[in-house]
Amino acid sequence: ISHRRRCCHLVLFVTSFWLASLLAGCAAGRTHARMPYADSGRTQFESYCAACHLSDGPGMMGEAPSLEGSSWVVGPENRLIRIVLHGLRGTIEVRGKTYNQEMPGFGQVLTDAEIASLLSFVRQRFGGASTPISPATVGRLRAATRNRTGYWTVDELLAEP
Repeated sequence: ISHRRRCCHLVLFVTSFWLASLLAGCAAGRTHARMPYADSGRTQFESYCAACHLSDGPGMMGEAPSLEGSSWVVGPENRLIRIVLHGLRGTIEVRGKTYNQEMPGFGQVLTDAEIASLLSFVRQRFGGASTPISPATVGRLRAATRNRTGYWTVDELLAEP
């Protein structure tokens, strides 16, 4: 019986070792980009954006532009930051559909780190971007636009670098 028990332990050990080696080998070639802001960004998104920008959730049910594959999401990060800081008003075309609504700004509510987190999540989730937006970039744009009191328009955003 003790011989049998040793054989069972040996078989289990070899099988476990083989499985662990297989899994390690499969994972070795993969790189996992860690997005430091994405986890809290999901919470920010769910709190401030999802009701209007997710067509399968409550709220406006797709009346606001979808973020999925939007050129505004994958485009220059400065545009997205400006929109979240001060809002957007007027006509905008997203993926061939025209919208004419008002999106409020959240610059008075969210910190630089929260906006960076939110937009990093949005760009990763809806645009496939792997480079996070930094709080320093948000802070730089916040400072540069600190005297702005109104919403952005599409024309203004397209004219900005």
